[in-house]
Amino acid sequence: PFILYLIHLLQRGIIYYMNEYQSLLSPMEIRNHHYRNRVISAPTLFAHSVFIPEIRENVYRMVESRAKGGCAEVPTGEICFNFEEGICSFVKPFDYNDTDSYEFHSFEEYAKRIKKHGAIAMIEFCHEAGRAETHNPYVPYGPSAYVREDGIQVYEMTEEIMDKICQDIRRAIRFMKKAGFDGVLFHGGHGFIFQQFISPKVNHRNDNYGGSIENRARFPMRMLREMREEMGEDMILELRISAEDGIEGGMKIDDTIKFCRLIDGMVDIIQISNGLKWQGNRTYTFTDMYDAHGYNVQFAQQVKEAVHISKVAVIGGINSPEYANQIIAEGKTDFVVMGRQMYADPEFVNKTAMGKADMIRRCVRCFQCYPGTMEHKTDIPFETRFSPEEKARIINPASMGRCAINPKSNFRVYPEQYPIPENPRNVLVVGGGVAGLQAALTAYERGNHVTLAESGNVLGGILNFSDNDIDKIDLRNAKNVLIKEVLQSNVNILLNTTVTPAFLKKTMPDVLILALGADPIHPAISGVEHAISAVDAYSGINKIGEHVVVIGGGLVGCETGLMLQKLGKKVTVVEMKNILAEEAWCMYRTALLDEIDKRNMKYFLGAKCKEIKEDSVIIEKDSKEISIMADTVIYSVGMRSKTKQVNMLKDEANTLGISQVMIIGDCKKPGKVGDAIPDGYMAALSIH
Repeated sequence: PFILYLIHLLQRGIIYYMNEYQSLLSPMEIRNHHYRNRVISAPTLFAHSVFIPEIRENVYRMVESRAKGGCAEVPTGEICFNFEEGICSFVKPFDYNDTDSYEFHSFEEYAKRIKKHGAIAMIEFCHEAGRAETHNPYVPYGPSAYVREDGIQVYEMTEEIMDKICQDIRRAIRFMKKAGFDGVLFHGGHGFIFQQFISPKVNHRNDNYGGSIENRARFPMRMLREMREEMGEDMILELRISAEDGIEGGMKIDDTIKFCRLIDGMVDIIQISNGLKWQGNRTYTFTDMYDAHGYNVQFAQQVKEAVHISKVAVIGGINSPEYANQIIAEGKTDFVVMGRQMYADPEFVNKTAMGKADMIRRCVRCFQCYPGTMEHKTDIPFETRFSPEEKARIINPASMGRCAINPKSNFRVYPEQYPIPENPRNVLVVGGGVAGLQAALTAYERGNHVTLAESGNVLGGILNFSDNDIDKIDLRNAKNVLIKEVLQSNVNILLNTTVTPAFLKKTMPDVLILALGADPIHPAISGVEHAISAVDAYSGINKIGEHVVVIGGGLVGCETGLMLQKLGKKVTVVEMKNILAEEAWCMYRTALLDEIDKRNMKYFLGAKCKEIKEDSVIIEKDSKEISIMADTVIYSVGMRSKTKQVNMLKDEANTLGISQVMIIGDCKKPGKVGDAIPDGYMAALSIH
C-alpha cells in the first residue's frame, strides 16, 4: 500500500508539473490548513436546505461532489446566526446551544462529507440586518432607521443590539466549531450587515458608527475581532464583501478598498463579490451570458494591491480553467470562487488536473439553478403572473439548484433508486439532439448496448444554432462537450440514418427512445414564403439583409433579433401580446430585456402581422396599419413536436412487441435545454 501511495503521488506530481494550469493547481497553507489548489466552491443554496426531507441527501451529495471533484474549500450555503432580528428566508429556527440536536448532527454530516475528500469545510453565516425578513415580535435593525420599499420599518441599531449580535455570532461559531468545520465564511456583501454599515447609501449615522470610513467600519471590525477570539487561531476566517453596491449613491470600490485596508490581517481571505441580493442581475451579483466572464476581477485586483496580509478571492462568472489560471498567474487574485459552475460540473478541478479541460461542462449562465429576482420594468409581479402553487414551487429552495446542462444536479433524483438491468439492454435512441445524446450517454454508462441514429450528418440537433450565435459561446461548449462524451464512448453512432418501421423491424431493439425534436411553426400570414424561420436564420446569417423584421417576440424571437442587432442589423420585433419574452422570467428576462434596451432594438407590442411583402412588412397596431421596411423577415411563433413521426414509430414498436418506448425532449413537448437534457437522463435511468 505504501508503494502504491508513492506511485500515486508521483503520478499526480508529474501531472501537476506538466500541466498548463500550474498557478490554478498550486497549493497554499492558511492557518495550518492545506489548500490543495486555488479553487473555492461558492456557497450555493442555503445551509438549512438539509432540513427539507425530500432533498436532504441531494444537498449533502452536492457539497460532497465539489469536495470529491477537487475543490480546495467547500462552504455550505448561508445560515443566519440568530432567528430573531437576523432571520433570513425559509429558515426553521433551531437552538444553537443544543449540540445534541437533529440540526447539530445535520451540520456535522456537512463537515464530514466535505472533509473526507480532502477539502476544507466552511460554514457560511449571514445577517441581513435592515433587509432581514423578521416576524413578529421581532423587527429589523440596520445602521440607520428608514422605511423599506415594502413598507417595513427598519430601526437604528443600538449598542444593546450590537452586543446581542456579537454574542449570537460567538454562540453560533461554538456550535459549528464543535460540528467539525474548519472555518467561517462570513457573508458581509450583497447588501447584508457589513455592506449596510459601509455604504453611504444606507448608513446615515452621525455618531461613532457613521461618517468616516473608520467609523462606518467600526462595528464590522468589532464583529470580526469577536469572531476571531471565539474561533481561536486554528480556524479560517473568510469574508465575502461586495466591491460596490451598484446603485446611485451607494458604496463604491474606493470605499471597499479602504475597508479592506482596515481589516487586512483580521481575516484570512477577502472574497470579492458584487452588488445587492435583491437586484442581483443589474448590480452584477449574478452576471449573465451578455456580460464578460470575471466581472469582479478588476475589483479583486485593486483590493489585492491594497492589502498585504489577507489573501484575496474573486467570484463572478468564471467558468474556464484558462481564465482562472491566468488571473492567478498574473497576481490579480489568490483564489477563484465558482458558484453556478459547480452545478454545471463539480469535476472542474479534477478534469483540469488530469488534462481534460476540454471536457468540462462550462456554466451557460442561464439562471435555471437560481432564477433570482424580477428587476426589469416590464416584469409582472409574482402575485399576478403565477398561481399560488407556481409561486411556491418557484421560490422553494427544493426547486433551485437544477442545472440545465448537468442533469445529475437535479433534486429528488437518486440514481441508485433506478436499478440497472441484470442483462444489458439493446437501446436505440432516435435523434442526435441534446436529449438523445444525454439519453445515449447515460444508457451506455449504465452498461447497455446503445445505438444512436441521427437523420442528419451532424450531432447536436437544434442547438447547432449556437455555432453562429455570438452570445451562446458557453451553450455551444456544453453541446460540443456532450457530443465529445458520446463520441468517446462505445455508443454506436449512425449518421444520415432515418429510422423507419422497416429499420425497427430489422434491428429489434429492447428499448426505443424517441428524441426526434420539433419543427418551427409555419405561420398563416400572407406572403410568408418571403420569410425564413429563426432556425434557418442562424445557418444563413450571411444572407440576411440590413433591415430585419422578426415576427414573434417570444424568447427565441427576442434572442435572434438581439443577436442580429449586435451584428449591425436594424431589427424590429413584432409581438401580438403586450409583453416580450413572456416565457422568460426573473434574472434572465431582466438580462435579455436590458440588453435589448441597451442595443436600441425596436419592437411593437400588441401588434399583428398582416402581410409580408418582398421589401416590407405590414402590421396592425391600435387599429392602424404600419409598413416596416424589411430586407429579411424572420418568423418565430413557436415549435411543433414531430408527432406524426413519433406516433408512426411508436405504433410500429408496439406491433413488434418492443416493451419499452420513451418519448423525450422537444418531440414530447417543445422546451428549453434545461428540459431536454434532464429528460434524456431520466429516460436512461428508467431502462429496465
